[in-house]
Amino acid sequence: MKKYIYFTFFILLVALIVRGFAGSQNDENASQAQPNSPLNTFKSAYQDIAWGANVQKHLEILKTDWDGVSVAANNSDYTTLTVYAEQIVNDTHNAIQENDQYTVSPKIQEAQKEWRAALEDYNSAGQFLLQGANEAKNGTGGAENFQKARTSRNSGTDHLKRASELAGIT
Repeated sequence: MKKYIYFTFFILLVALIVRGFAGSQNDENASQAQPNSPLNTFKSAYQDIAWGANVQKHLEILKTDWDGVSVAANNSDYTTLTVYAEQIVNDTHNAIQENDQYTVSPKIQEAQKEWRAALEDYNSAGQFLLQGANEAKNGTGGAENFQKARTSRNSGTDHLKRASELAGIT
């Protein structure tokens, strides 16, 4: 009789686990089928907030990089300029990778795209700065690449302004 009770409890336990697993799968499928479910709304809001914090973090990093570029350029310190240009290339690359990991709500998807476009332009600017600084260090010019860097940076700033407006941060 004791074996029968244990066997019954075991079967009930297995049935509850299977039902719980199947229920969680159904809940997950139901929440995916209902885009306005509270769970999806919460997840979306969380992603929006996390993305915004990530943007803020990278803006601070890039501000430091661009400040370093400004000081190095004003002092014609092309060695330091190459260091900051490389940092801009690396930092924008990292920011793009992190940006692409977020699935934000439809209301700020365009802002996310503009932020990515700004990062791509800033990355190009960093590459042009690096080429220009290396040319200047070698005494072979650099002015053309510095002009391309300025154009790319200005384009990036325009994208950043649009991202800010689209995200409602003006």
